[in-house]
Amino acid sequence: MTDIASARGGYRLSDRYTADDGRVFLSGVQALARLPLEQMRVDRLNGLETAAFVSGYPGSPLAGFDKEADAAGRLAGGLPYTHTPGLNEELAATAVMGSQLAAERSDCRYAGITGYWYGKTPGVDRASDALRHASFAGVHRHGGAVAFVGDDAAAKSSTLPSSSDAALIGLHIPILTPGDVQDALDLGRHAVALSRASGLWAGLKIVAPVADGTGTISLGLDRVQPIIPHLEVDGRPFVPHADGELLTPHSLQLERELFSVRLELARMYGIENHLNVIAVDPSDAWIGLAACGHTYHELRQALTVLGLATDNQIAAAGIRLLQLRMPSPIDPALVRLFAVGLTEIFVVEDKNPTLEMTFRDALYSGPDRPVITGKRDDAGRTLLQS
Repeated sequence: MTDIASARGGYRLSDRYTADDGRVFLSGVQALARLPLEQMRVDRLNGLETAAFVSGYPGSPLAGFDKEADAAGRLAGGLPYTHTPGLNEELAATAVMGSQLAAERSDCRYAGITGYWYGKTPGVDRASDALRHASFAGVHRHGGAVAFVGDDAAAKSSTLPSSSDAALIGLHIPILTPGDVQDALDLGRHAVALSRASGLWAGLKIVAPVADGTGTISLGLDRVQPIIPHLEVDGRPFVPHADGELLTPHSLQLERELFSVRLELARMYGIENHLNVIAVDPSDAWIGLAACGHTYHELRQALTVLGLATDNQIAAAGIRLLQLRMPSPIDPALVRLFAVGLTEIFVVEDKNPTLEMTFRDALYSGPDRPVITGKRDDAGRTLLQS
C-alpha cells in the first residue's frame, strides 16, 4: 500500500489505520489498535496469511482501546481483524490462548493467528491463573500473543494504585516498556516477533502518559526488522508451538522448557535486537542512571532542568545512562558492563523497586559492585517515593 495521504493530496484521520508509510497523528491507544493491522500487512509481505484476534476488558489508561479496535477493524480492508471484548479479563485471556491452539489445528484457515489481550493492572491480578496457563501452553510459531497492560499507577479507575511488572515477571511474561507513541507501535512489532521466536506471551507495559499521549509518528512496514534468535534443543532447532495438554507430568516438561529454552530465547531476543542500550557512556563515569520506558524520558527531562541537556553535557558530568525498553528478562552481562568503574547506580522507576532488585541480583556476586540506590539511599532513607 502506498502513502495514501500523498496519493490523494491530503490527510485524513483514517490514515492512522490505512496508511503504510509517511507520518500520521495518533494517540498511544490508537497505535496499539493499529498494531494488529500493521502486523498482518507485514506478514503478507512475507508470504504469511495471518489473522488477528483481540480480546480484553477496558479500563484506564487503556479506556477507549475497545472503541479504537472496532474503528481499526472497520478500516481493515478485508484483513481478518476480529475484536471480541471479554466478559471479564480471565475469559478474554483464555480466548486469546485459544487462538494459539486453534492455529495448531490442521483445519485452521490461516498460517497463524496473532492474539492480543488488553486490560489494566488489576485485570492482570484477576486473570493471573488464565495468563499462567496461557504462558505454559505457549504460542503458535506464526501467531504469537501480546498482552497490553495498562498500569493504573494513580488509581484513576481502580480502588488501589498498582503496577504490573512484578506480576508479569511471576507469570513468565517478558516485559517491553514503550516510552512514547512511536515506541508503542515499534515495540508492539517487537513484542509479536519476540513471542513467535520464544513461544512466550509478551507484555507491553503501557503507562498513562503513553496511552493518553499523542504525537506524529513515522510509519513503515520495514521500520522494524527483528533479528530472530535460535536455540537448539536435543540437537534440533527449537520451534515454538501451542500445547493444550496442561496436566502433570506433561506440565512439568513444559515448565522445564519454559525456564531453560523459552525465557532464554526471550533474553537473547532483547540482546540481539539491542532493546536495552547504554545511551551515554563516558569512560570516567562515576555514577550510572538507569530507567525504563517513559520514565527514561522523564529522567532525561530532569537532567535537562539541571543543565545537562545533551549527551556531551551528561558525559562531561561523569554520568553513564542506561535506557531499558525490555527490562525483563534482562541480560546480566549488560548490567555488569554498565556497572564497570561506577561508584553508584541510581535506578529510577515508577512504582516497585523491581529493576533495582534485578540490578542487585546481577551484581551481587561481583567483586567490585557499586552502591545501588533508587527507592532508598544507601542508608535506607526514602529517596524516590513509590
